[in-house]
Amino acid sequence: MPPSTPGQPAPAAPSSAGPNKKTYTILAYVLTWVGGLIFLFVGKDDPDVKWNSANSLIIFGGLAIINIILGFIPGLNVITFPLLLLIGLGFWIFFLVKSLQGNGERIPAPLIGGFLNQYVDQLANAVK
Repeated sequence: MPPSTPGQPAPAAPSSAGPNKKTYTILAYVLTWVGGLIFLFVGKDDPDVKWNSANSLIIFGGLAIINIILGFIPGLNVITFPLLLLIGLGFWIFFLVKSLQGNGERIPAPLIGGFLNQYVDQLANAVK
């Protein structure tokens, strides 16, 4: 990188995620909680990628854990499995559309985002 001449601004240092910021965000949501876990560490140098990955991990991981726990109750899993599947599909489509439209910025969850954002922040900040 050549030195800047007086009167010209210095070239901006590229972000570690760089042009992959949008791609990382899309993959964090497309691959549900697995993608959230992977890109929480792959994109750890970009706070927005970390935040979206933590959001994906908490939402889709939470739905998976609830589904597993309720699956042990006979008869109840017949009702809860399709319901949780529908909720997960709704979140998945929402996040997919928003991440494709955006540039990697943070995408809070509809309806439950206000409650979850504090936990998402904690998880994203815990990864160094």
